[in-house]
Amino acid sequence: MLRQLVVAALVLACLAVGPWWTRQVSAQYKGQVDVDAVVVPVTVRDAKGRVVKGVAPNKFQLYVDGYLVPIKDLHLENDLPISLGFILDTSGSMAGRKLDGSRNLIMAFLGERRQEDQLALWTFGNDRVLERFPFGMGWYLLPRMLETIKPWSTTALYDMVRRVPEAMEKADHHRRAAILLTDGVDNASEISAAEATEIARGLETPIYVLGVEPPPEPGSIGLSYEEILTLIADGSGGLYRRIPRAEDMPEVARTLLDELSSRYILTFTTSGVGQRKWRPLEVSVEGHQTVTRTGYVGTLP
Repeated sequence: MLRQLVVAALVLACLAVGPWWTRQVSAQYKGQVDVDAVVVPVTVRDAKGRVVKGVAPNKFQLYVDGYLVPIKDLHLENDLPISLGFILDTSGSMAGRKLDGSRNLIMAFLGERRQEDQLALWTFGNDRVLERFPFGMGWYLLPRMLETIKPWSTTALYDMVRRVPEAMEKADHHRRAAILLTDGVDNASEISAAEATEIARGLETPIYVLGVEPPPEPGSIGLSYEEILTLIADGSGGLYRRIPRAEDMPEVARTLLDELSSRYILTFTTSGVGQRKWRPLEVSVEGHQTVTRTGYVGTLP
């Protein structure tokens, strides 16, 4: 009698949750389907490099792995709130007017922010990476935080590139950018300039690199500091801008704000079926040049 009751209980349990093989197939199917929304910021420029606004949506074409892909959504970025992550080099080489100018630039952005915009601040120097001001903190505390920053010791610029996802993971808005302020000197990284450039190609967030009075001497891999910074910015779908004088920072802030408000945000969804791997993408606009991320990791659309 006891054996019959145990068998009956097992049967009822199976009926309640379904056959074991159904559950197993379902789990495998769920493991294969990993649908993601891919966000692609796009800057459109004319033949002279000037930002172009007001481009009609039907002028945009998206290619993934060489295939033409339907665009799900397309918005002019100015219509959306933004999350800006400032990444500030606080090594010894940034002492004096370089750091003062960088503070002024961040303050200029703070003065232009809208109510729904977000700002964050990370610093790297003296073999440490610090989250100084997280997304969501009261904006009025940022000036006080900037006043406490002191430059010191070595810098690991290339190592900081691979921590950009961590710096931006708490951002709430799809419209986002990392703004890296540095003179380009690296004397403490565990990874190379070539590895940092490769990492930048896979980032979801574009890096806008501001080279603050970069030194003229060579960096590594046979390139100057400035050339390496350009590769990092371009690889992420961002932009490199040389700042020959720290005193030019307020004007740079206005130019960069105009750039950020003139991008288009393009989104599409992946299928979740097939191999998850690096997929090169390209966005073209009839009659113009485009700047955007070079690809993503995932399945085909």
